[in-house]
Amino acid sequence: MRPLNRAFTLIELLVVIAIIAILAAILFPVFAQAKAAAKHAVTLSNCKQVALGIKLYIGDYDDMYPLRGTTNGDGNSWATGACNADAWGCPSWDKLIYPYSKNYELMKSGIDRTPVKPSNIGDIKRSFSAAKYVFRSVGGIPPWWGGAPSGVNKPTFSESSVPSPSGTILFTEHRNWLGTFSGDWWIWSTFWEMWVWGEQAKNTLDGTVVMSIDPAFPHDGTSFYAGVDYSNANKAAFVFADGSVKTHTKGYIFPGHERRLSVAHPVDNTIPGVCIDSDGFTADTSKDCKLPE
Repeated sequence: MRPLNRAFTLIELLVVIAIIAILAAILFPVFAQAKAAAKHAVTLSNCKQVALGIKLYIGDYDDMYPLRGTTNGDGNSWATGACNADAWGCPSWDKLIYPYSKNYELMKSGIDRTPVKPSNIGDIKRSFSAAKYVFRSVGGIPPWWGGAPSGVNKPTFSESSVPSPSGTILFTEHRNWLGTFSGDWWIWSTFWEMWVWGEQAKNTLDGTVVMSIDPAFPHDGTSFYAGVDYSNANKAAFVFADGSVKTHTKGYIFPGHERRLSVAHPVDNTIPGVCIDSDGFTADTSKDCKLPE
């Protein structure tokens, strides 16, 4: 007589399910960490390539860093066509170094959750912002200011004039909060104009401490960072003037820097970050955050 096939008992099934649940609980966080580590590695690689693009730009422009942004291209009004497709709208620092990188995907962080924006080179995003105390000048003459120069009298730094290249921040994973604008009034408005105004980082805080997205403008709410993005294990990438890329945790106090929020704030040694700000719309440098010695 053939033996009957024996089925699993309820207890045995529950044991198997419990084992699977335990393995899942152990392995899923490991997989998530591995995925985050891979995205962070991509971010670091992109940062290194962007830093190389800045170096190449400096080599072609007499040792000078690029302007942080240009409000009106060649200094004329919008009506003259100064901001045009050939000039990528109103050029900001990322557009100025594009001829050297040839790939705007390098401007993307692997963990940046902000939406892509339309441009004349396709849908893109910029996950990095320039440190204002190095990229400290904004060029152009905005017509809505009655033709007043906007920082053209403040010279940019030369690479050789930076006292401590290994300690001076060039850019970081500072999310461009203007990138959350809908831009419904003009399809390329964010890329052509808004990014000129949101191209800079003022400090190394995470943004939720000192900034908020203006509710008067259309955006996607609080799901996006308006400062340095430390959402990857409480750390972010920082790129320095010597071309090095380092990861630092939130609250790290960079040596030789002032602890204040911006040029409009006094030194405050209680804040968990340092100042990398400057006023790009005046020739006065007295309030600018100091470069580390």
